[in-house]
Parts: sequence; structure tokens; C-alpha cells
Amino acid sequence: REHTARQHLSSDANTNRESGVPLSSVPRHIAVIMDGNRRYGRQRYGSATRGHWDGSKTLADFAKWCIAEGVQVLTVYAFSTENWDRDPDEVAALMAIFVRYCKELREEALVRGIRLRVLSTEADRIPADVAAGLKRMVEETAHCDKLLMNICLSYGSRGEMVHACRSLAADVQQGKMSSSDITENVITGRLL
Repeated sequence: REHTARQHLSSDANTNRESGVPLSSVPRHIAVIMDGNRRYGRQRYGSATRGHWDGSKTLADFAKWCIAEGVQVLTVYAFSTENWDRDPDEVAALMAIFVRYCKELREEALVRGIRLRVLSTEADRIPADVAAGLKRMVEETAHCDKLLMNICLSYGSRGEMVHACRSLAADVQQGKMSSSDITENVITGRLL
């Protein structure tokens, strides 16, 4: 099953525009929370890990669909900071999937013109082998321009807000800006 999912990644399935939605009405940015793969895997196969592999296939299909439909940015919430609290065996299995998927996704992204970016608020928790795969994936797809795929890994929205606030506070403290200079746009500029 895993082999079939991997072969499907590089197929041309889901690459034709099919929605009929006028291009002017297609959303510029779509965000997806990859939730339910564990439950699905347990129910269908008796294995959470197999559900995560199926989820990666679905993500590949969805990325192809986004390109075909004219979506410019896809953000995928793949692994939150709260996921580190899961069973250590499941986390280890997910990290193994990420290592392998980084290589496959990088190769597919290069073929399809997908720029990959990783957003993380706790990057120090990502194992070295995963971090190396992510770094290579990001660097080698930096020139791609058909779709920007943001992958949120070891990411938490609260952590992102804390990072933005600390960054602004440091600039105020260092005299680079005054607190009255802080606007919604300035805060937005500090977010990942």
C-alpha cells in the first residue's frame, strides 16, 4: 500500500482543472489542517502510521489540484507543537515518515514547480535527520514558482505570536522603534 501511495505521488492524476470556478474567484491561499490521519489509519488498517502515509498521498493529490485550479499558496499544518506530547513510538514513526517524505516531496516539487517552505516555532525539537531533509527540500525548490507550499512542522500559533511580540519588544528596547510604531501591518510582518 505504501508503495502504491508513493507511485501515485508522481503520477499525473488530479492535474487537470475541473472545478469550473472562474479563475478570478479561485482563492489565492488555502490552508489545510492534516487532522484525522491517525484515526483513519487505526479504523481502516489498525495502524495509525498507515493512515499518515495515506494522508501524505492525499496531500500530494491536493497540491496537484491546487496547481491545476490556479491556487497560489497552500499552507499545510502537518505537525503541531502539541503533537510532541503523543506516544513516543508514534512521534518516531511520524519523524521517519517526514525523513522519507522530504526526499519524495522535494523530487515531486521540482517536477511540478512547487516551492516548499517550512514554518516552525520550535525548530530545535525537530530531529537532525528530519531538519536536514527539510533544509535540502527548501533550498532546492526555492526557484519554483507554480505553487508555494508552506509546511507547518513543530508549529504552534501561540508560539508564533510570542516570537512576534518578543521581536517587537526587543526592537523597542533597543530604540529601533517606538511602541507607537507598532501597527497591525508591523505585527503581520513579524509573523512566520
